[in-house]
Amino acid sequence: MSTSTPVRSSTKVVASQVEPRIVDRRRTVQLVARRRRHRMQIALVAVVLLVAAAVGLVLSPVFAVQKITVSGQSRLEETAVVAGSGVAIGDHLVAVDLPAARSALMNMPWVASAHVERKWPHTLLFKITEQQPAAVVRAGQDLVLVSSTGRILQREEKVGAGQLLLELDGTMQLAQGTPPGTPSSQSDEGLIGTSVSSEVSQAIGVLEAMDESLRSEIGSARLSRVGALSLELTDGTEVLFGPPEDVAAKLLAVESVLNQVVRECMKTLDVREPTRAAVSRGPGCAGISPASSSKGKSGSSSAAGTQSSSAGTGTKGSSASTQSANQSASSSASVGDSEN
Repeated sequence: MSTSTPVRSSTKVVASQVEPRIVDRRRTVQLVARRRRHRMQIALVAVVLLVAAAVGLVLSPVFAVQKITVSGQSRLEETAVVAGSGVAIGDHLVAVDLPAARSALMNMPWVASAHVERKWPHTLLFKITEQQPAAVVRAGQDLVLVSSTGRILQREEKVGAGQLLLELDGTMQLAQGTPPGTPSSQSDEGLIGTSVSSEVSQAIGVLEAMDESLRSEIGSARLSRVGALSLELTDGTEVLFGPPEDVAAKLLAVESVLNQVVRECMKTLDVREPTRAAVSRGPGCAGISPASSSKGKSGSSSAAGTQSSSAGTGTKGSSASTQSANQSASSSASVGDSEN
């Protein structure tokens, strides 16, 4: 009986010939993979160490805030500005929140604008622009200083030299969001740093629109409950301004009339209709023009009738700025004269 070679044995021979190459290949692949993982691990550890070193260096006293420089302020104390910013000496410079510091500065009543920046390695720079006072506003028992932007800056005990007083009718609203007649003198919270009402802001805008020569002649101003503005000059003359509209034309009329009339004879000046300004005379004055006034004072029998004079472009005695404003407004003011 013949025997045959099993197929299995031949298969084993083939397998034994292929297996060493596969094993070597697998070993090579595994070795390469291990080396790659080791390199990645080393790189990761190096990055972590570098980051930790950088963070440690930045958060070290070397980069702590050691100096805060404040510029641009004249009324505010440097210490008050630094305290208001929320940043303190010793804070880590990189950790300082610049937008938050600027926002804190902008919340200070006297600050109109603020810029905050880092200066490495350990300095912060604060550049401040302060609010400009415009008038002292009296509302009931409240006497506050208000800026040209309508922001309430601080309380005042009295009206100081060179300050312009704006008095509000008893029912006028002082600050935005405060019901008319609500007393606010109990606490500064909710008042200082807030904005005045739109009516008060418009009245302050009139005062700010005046040139310096006219502003220096204003003793005080009053705003009625209907929003009508009146001015009292330093010589006692009352100017009826009316609502704070047509401001340029009304101020032009005031300047033009004041440049033409005898001030001693003027009692009131009404510019509520700027093209038809009206002047009332005081007792004993024959007229408001220099000629009529001199005649009256010399005993002349000049009648105390109604006079009119043009306050348009080219009027004698008017200033160059008034002439320029007249040309731009292209209007004239007719002055009516009456005796009271």
